[in-house]
Amino acid sequence: MHTAYDSTMRKKDHVESPELTQQHAEVAFAQRRADVLSELMRVFTLGKEPAELVEAAVNLVARATGEMSVFVYFWDPESERLALRTMTHADKGFLANGIQMRLGEGITGWSALHRKPVMINQNFHEDPRFFGIDGVDESEFSAVLTAPIYDDEALYGVFAMYSTEPNTFGNDELAIAEEVGLLLASGLKRARTVRELELQSATARFLIDLPPLSGVSFPAAAQECTRRILSLLDADACIIDYVGWLSMATEPIAVAERLGDPEHPKVWLSHSKHQARDVEKRYESKGFDQISASLGYGISHGVLTCFRSRKFTKEETDRLNMLATQVGVLIENIGVAPNRAAQMMSLLASDREDQMLESLRYLGWKGNGFVPVLVQVKRLGSDVETFGRFVQETVLSELGPETLLAQSGTLVVLLLQVDQSAPESSARNRVNQWLARLEQTIGMSADIGIGQSTIRSNSIRNSFIQARAALAWASFSSTRKAPQLMDFDSIRAVRDLPRLVYELSSGVQRYCEVLSPLLQYDQQHGTQLVETIETFALHGGSVVNAAEALFIHRNTLRQRLARVSGLLEEDLWQESHWPEVLLAARLLRQEVF
Repeated sequence: MHTAYDSTMRKKDHVESPELTQQHAEVAFAQRRADVLSELMRVFTLGKEPAELVEAAVNLVARATGEMSVFVYFWDPESERLALRTMTHADKGFLANGIQMRLGEGITGWSALHRKPVMINQNFHEDPRFFGIDGVDESEFSAVLTAPIYDDEALYGVFAMYSTEPNTFGNDELAIAEEVGLLLASGLKRARTVRELELQSATARFLIDLPPLSGVSFPAAAQECTRRILSLLDADACIIDYVGWLSMATEPIAVAERLGDPEHPKVWLSHSKHQARDVEKRYESKGFDQISASLGYGISHGVLTCFRSRKFTKEETDRLNMLATQVGVLIENIGVAPNRAAQMMSLLASDREDQMLESLRYLGWKGNGFVPVLVQVKRLGSDVETFGRFVQETVLSELGPETLLAQSGTLVVLLLQVDQSAPESSARNRVNQWLARLEQTIGMSADIGIGQSTIRSNSIRNSFIQARAALAWASFSSTRKAPQLMDFDSIRAVRDLPRLVYELSSGVQRYCEVLSPLLQYDQQHGTQLVETIETFALHGGSVVNAAEALFIHRNTLRQRLARVSGLLEEDLWQESHWPEVLLAARLLRQEVF
């Protein structure tokens, strides 16, 4: 009969045989392998993103195989490269090197090319397939095991395991690697299919899914669109530069950037073309891939541009074109141009400084001193889109990038930044050069009025009143073909002359009818009776002064006046309205030529 003591002693003396220990180890590894595959299957059924699937596989395999180094390379068919995308936490430093390789390049590339696993348990650096990468130190590893991630349709990448100890990998580890590779291929294919369907749906519903505020506010629409497009294209930066011909370059440029935080991108607006261009140069200098598409359908209303460290696919480029069309349609239908036009009209028509300040801020004014320039286009030798583009480009190049530009129809408003070191006359010279270039390139003729700088007039209201007066004078004194530019200083003393002419217009019209027989007589006989009356009226009815001005004898002048009396039904000499007679005669003389 055995005692309790004997049983205890037999248990203490019992030692498992090597065969039994091996069996237990195999059973434990088999259990871990089953747990890994079971957990991966569970993760796949959750519909995770590709990156999340791979991250889960890496962590599960690392734990099951004793915290080995596990790497996953993704295959990019556009660049035809295997790129290291996911690894165990302790090996994150490798990601900074941007490791990429072609098919057949290195042990990993060979495994991908031939769709076969590779297992090397020691000194894999001496294998003829090994390919060293500059800046990547793999000397700490002794053994490597790779398995391609693929199915009958496509290659998705390579699953790789590394160990610092030799003779680490065996058939069990190989089986895990191959099975994980097959599961990842199935999961990645499914995730990509689901993701592509989601992207197609999101692209088609892009406008519908925008928040209500995006339909009434350009800034809100531009910011929300860049944010969503950044996600839909998995881009690092997105820029919307809207240039409608009615609103020109004064709408803000919308920029969205990940800046290292995929979940919380930075979204901001800028009125500076230079600032937006600096953003583009930053990504271009880093070698980021770039794709662009015109906003809108038919006539372009700007550009939508995206940057990414990885190359964009053809499908993503097509998606960008679809999104750009929708963004353009959205912006054109939220009333950008009418709102801007209303603000500009309010600016020009208002008589209150506070209202004018509000309109200026809406148009993008930064609070600096400026010279107001009003441009009324009266002749155009190009289509509207070319006109809008050339006006924008030439304003930036000829008048400076800080010039604020707004437009409604054929009326253009320019706010020229004040240069304290330059005389104010330089504004007129710069505008003249700008107008000359537009006349030469697109056949544009315009009347232009320039007010004093807001610093000199000490009032935005006064400066715009002056610009309006100068424009009115330019329009009053110009022809349709020839451009006419007036600044307020040159017409200050006579700025009310157009109103005076209007008051005289009824009398002038009457005398044009009275003197018309003289015009007919001159045309038939080659005489100069209209010119004679013009000079006579200019000198207030003085025979002496008029004869001297005409370089004729007084008797000759009296003979002409007698002929005039015979031709006219009205006796001019009884009239004292010499200004109206003078203007009427001058207008009739214009018809002779």
